[in-house]
Amino acid sequence: MAFQIVEIDGASFTADGRLKVAQEPPAPPPATTPVDIGGIATVGGTPADTIHVITSGKTLVVQNFNGGAAPEGKGSKVELFDDPNGNGTGMTLLRVAYANGESFSLDLNKELGPGNGTRGVRLRRTNLGGASREIAAFLAGYERN
Repeated sequence: MAFQIVEIDGASFTADGRLKVAQEPPAPPPATTPVDIGGIATVGGTPADTIHVITSGKTLVVQNFNGGAAPEGKGSKVELFDDPNGNGTGMTLLRVAYANGESFSLDLNKELGPGNGTRGVRLRRTNLGGASREIAAFLAGYERN
């Protein structure tokens, strides 16, 4: 069954009357530095991490955490950590999402810092079993004084 998109007073609807929702990407405020990290990794038995070190004296504001995974085996886990030592020890879990053939997007307003040249944020992609698969993890936000 094909759906036709119609528009009424600026809102979009499918032909069967369902509201079509689109989310604007987060935008950093003026006088801040945008932070956009992450990517897609093929993950087998060892988790894959992406790390962003917070600039010394700055605060990182995480606006959005998103990702997804190919459908395979027992699924996948995508985590967002505060990594105060920058080396994976003493981390605090901020958010977690489980995915198996779907995507997710979580809006946040989480502040981390201040940066000291070591403290960072870590995105971790974990395969929960089965064959290697592509797992995506992304973070959008900004650094401010």
